Amino acid sequence: MMEKRFGIHASKTSFLCLLCIVSIIFWMILKTARNDTELVTTTLSAEVLRSLNCPEPQAGDQVSFAIADVMSGRAILKQHEPKLIEIIRTKYLKPPSLKPYQLLTGKDNPSQVGQPTEILKILGRIRDGFFIESGAFDGEVYSNSLVLEKTLGWRGLLVEGDPKNYDLLLQKNRKAWSVGACLSTKPYPHSVMFKQSGTVGQIKGDVDDSAANKDGVVEVQCLPIYSILLALNVTTVHYFSLDVEGVELEVLKTIPWDKVDIQTLSVENLHGAWSKADLKSFMEQQGYWTYNDVAKFTAAAYDFIFVKDTFKTKEDYLSQIA
Repeated sequence: MMEKRFGIHASKTSFLCLLCIVSIIFWMILKTARNDTELVTTTLSAEVLRSLNCPEPQAGDQVSFAIADVMSGRAILKQHEPKLIEIIRTKYLKPPSLKPYQLLTGKDNPSQVGQPTEILKILGRIRDGFFIESGAFDGEVYSNSLVLEKTLGWRGLLVEGDPKNYDLLLQKNRKAWSVGACLSTKPYPHSVMFKQSGTVGQIKGDVDDSAANKDGVVEVQCLPIYSILLALNVTTVHYFSLDVEGVELEVLKTIPWDKVDIQTLSVENLHGAWSKADLKSFMEQQGYWTYNDVAKFTAAAYDFIFVKDTFKTKEDYLSQIA
């Protein structure tokens, strides 16, 4: 009888041990997948709720989404939503490096066609400015921001969508914030297929599982530039270098221009489906004038430089250099 009871007790103990092991394994799986399954609860406007086909949406309704759905673009959060800003701040942004630079070229100004030189003619050699460089490549070769950071102490943001390039960028120990993502072509985060191709990698389209890992095509996260700036608590930008191989105008159209102060921009105009006239017309509508274009007569570079009229009018600039 005692042996029988002992056998039952041992059986229960074994079962409890097995249950504990299964529970631990399940907890570890959940922890690993947490970034994808964690819910984001936020208050949305009726407009956004309608876009999600919610029945009888009311402004102020509370809605929960999986982070993965928000970041892929399947569930849309407006680019100024506090929860989205928090996600970007905690999960995507990397702070400036505290380590010594690890630069290879030894060039103070490795820019492709001298964009920073032209920008400083407009701004003057101001210190403590803030830059954005999108299409930052490895953080050194063809960099339009390195000279501003090293010689004038500017703070800034480096954006690079190609995961291989971004790994190289981090090794350079730049003194700027960085994010390994593309800039969104929509006013909310979304995922895209990205063709890896050195300095000329580019967005190829929406996510397509059949295209992933074929001929250097990978899935990449895109983030709205306005959301990133809010995550950094920055609304004044002295120089924005935008070189994203063909979707520059689409990125510019996501920016709420009345909520940010971007004083100068250099925008590549080489691979887009839109014309130079389209780009210039759009920027003029936002209150900018065309300073000039900087070009290297190869297939590599052709940028327009734009200046915000309320920062410095064309007449003021011309009188300054007269």
